[in-house]
Amino acid sequence: MSHYDDEAQVEELKRWWKENWLALATGLALGLGGIFGWQQWQLHKDKVSGEAAQAYEDLRKAADANKIDDAEQAAQRVIDGYSSTPYAAQAALRIAQLEVAQGKLDDAVKHLSWVTDHGSDEGLKHLARLREARVLWQQKKIDDALKLVDVKNAGAFDALYSELRGDLKLAQGDRAAAAEAYRKALVEMTDPDSTSALQQKIDDLADVKAAS
Repeated sequence: MSHYDDEAQVEELKRWWKENWLALATGLALGLGGIFGWQQWQLHKDKVSGEAAQAYEDLRKAADANKIDDAEQAAQRVIDGYSSTPYAAQAALRIAQLEVAQGKLDDAVKHLSWVTDHGSDEGLKHLARLREARVLWQQKKIDDALKLVDVKNAGAFDALYSELRGDLKLAQGDRAAAAEAYRKALVEMTDPDSTSALQQKIDDLADVKAAS
């Protein structure tokens, strides 16, 4: 390669750099900014998760000590302050359980409904819906409970919804609808340890003919 060629390449490089340095610098700045921003977001998420975990631990300790007022206050702190974390739904479920034990059924319904409406974990949302239906049953609001269990394609929860629908129909005196729901639940059931109790319910309604 000649000296002339070297100089031409240098000049070409200078020209390219003059035309592109701003785009390169901007891209580099954006890249570094993105990395820094992502790291800051991760640190923020870790901080929030740690705070939520501590708040939930306060709730757990209060609940274990049967300090209902303290537990309710701790649960509300988790729900209000850390609603985007899984701890919020778990806190609402835990406090609802205590409220049912205390006979505070309206408060329990409120917390269970919150999980159904705002929870991010589908499993916890189904669990809350089932529990809320049972609380409504205790309140003799069976029609409202039946609306909650009218759920399709709930995966592993299908059998639980069908069985509870059978319980509710039986409570209304509709033995045929109860038997049908129990038989459907038995088909959907995936846990062999749960089939015996369900089969007993079906046997108790053996006089009811299956729908054709």
